[in-house]
Amino acid sequence: MVPRSPEAVAWQADAPDRARARDARSRSPLGPLLLRLYRVRRMRRLTRRLCERLEGGGMYSATWREILRERHGVEVGRYSYGAILEPGVLPPGTVVGGYCSVGAQLVVRRRDHPTDRPVLHPFFYNSRLGFLSRDTIPADADNPLTIGHDVWIGDRVTILSGCKRIGNGAVIAAGAVVTKDVAPYTIVAGVPARPLRKRLDDETIARLENSRWWEEPLSELIERPPVSGLLG
Repeated sequence: MVPRSPEAVAWQADAPDRARARDARSRSPLGPLLLRLYRVRRMRRLTRRLCERLEGGGMYSATWREILRERHGVEVGRYSYGAILEPGVLPPGTVVGGYCSVGAQLVVRRRDHPTDRPVLHPFFYNSRLGFLSRDTIPADADNPLTIGHDVWIGDRVTILSGCKRIGNGAVIAAGAVVTKDVAPYTIVAGVPARPLRKRLDDETIARLENSRWWEEPLSELIERPPVSGLLG
């Protein structure tokens, strides 16, 4: 008898079937109704609860991702979860990849007070306050943030306007203040955040990147893992 690999032993025997069942549930037949319901401001909290209840939770809900895209201008990939699913946390134009894990109290800023001007107050640059006919600094969407696939962002992280991209597989430690781009598969920490080390060796990184595993549903990764050692 051929011994089973550590990965095969660790997974539940029916794990692929469970994953396929979760994915099948991720888009409710009531999705179009939920999209319309969300247009009513007082019904938005209820709509989100229904999305999560009917579609297996925020980690899976396809309708909630559609709402974030259509109503908030934010793209969130498959299985990504955490603060990024909260409306208003991510500014319009943000794109988040799949399989991302994000802690609580995330703050994302895409523009700053104009420090090169005589005064700093938003009366002088923010038209939403009612005095200007248009903003006098670039909008959030003019400086979009892209977060790659399988990124882990800890609790209480702040991402400032100088950071435009967080690479695939990166880790941002809790409490970090990110002021510039984060390289793929790199762990950063501190205020301001600085690289600590690469998570993986170059060969493993290349295999992961070439596999584009994040495009696959969980059931496929269980049955055909892109690299060995996924479970330890």
